[in-house]
Amino acid sequence: MKIIQYLQTKAFRKQLLIIIVSLFITLFGAYKWVAFYTKHGQSVPVPVLKGLELSEATDLLAAQNFKYSIDSIYTSLAEAGTVYEQEPEPGAAVKENRTIYLTVVSSTPPIVKLPDLVDVSLREATSILESYGLKIGQLIYKPDLAQNAVLGLVYNGKTVKKGFAIRKGATVDLLVGDGYGNIKVDIPNLSGLNYEEALFVLNASKLRLGAVIFEGSSIDTFNTKIYKQNPAFSTDTALNKIGQGTAIDIYVKED
Repeated sequence: MKIIQYLQTKAFRKQLLIIIVSLFITLFGAYKWVAFYTKHGQSVPVPVLKGLELSEATDLLAAQNFKYSIDSIYTSLAEAGTVYEQEPEPGAAVKENRTIYLTVVSSTPPIVKLPDLVDVSLREATSILESYGLKIGQLIYKPDLAQNAVLGLVYNGKTVKKGFAIRKGATVDLLVGDGYGNIKVDIPNLSGLNYEEALFVLNASKLRLGAVIFEGSSIDTFNTKIYKQNPAFSTDTALNKIGQGTAIDIYVKED
């Protein structure tokens, strides 16, 4: 009962008013302090840093009161030591002291380890090596029944295996199966045949046509006959052997 009577007195109302005013002043002051400390409503645009030398970029950021964090990446698309990416993007409105993240092009390619590509198809192996940042060099075909299957990898003239450490951007040669294996066939005698007849015989023997050398001024296979071939036909059965898939050059002249 006394509490209710006190709440109705002038003294209580005065104290309550003082408390409300004090709380308002405190909250208003805190709001103003936070706004001043964080520079509420004030922002500056992020400068263009892509393509700049790292030292130029960091000097520019320091002059505008930005912090920065640096990461590196290797790429052949930009000059080493320059800014390749930035976050936030140029022109973005941010507050001072904001951290700007820079990705700088490294001068040294990173090391990667070769995957196991033996028995993988040529197409798949090419895709995998490119995903590792490696280049495909020569395709070295070897006798093997698995056509276009990878038999091995060669780097700087030496055979390398899974796990070999190599720098990105390096060139790797591939040993590839030719689809024929080590099967030997007889060398056909193409002498006296025309161009179409020779193609038929070569296909039947699972051999390939190599160079076509013309005698005289004509460079047309029409109305010509073969008078020489390489490898040459031999009447010695033991010597007249060649691996499947081998190319035979033919020499032709007008009939």
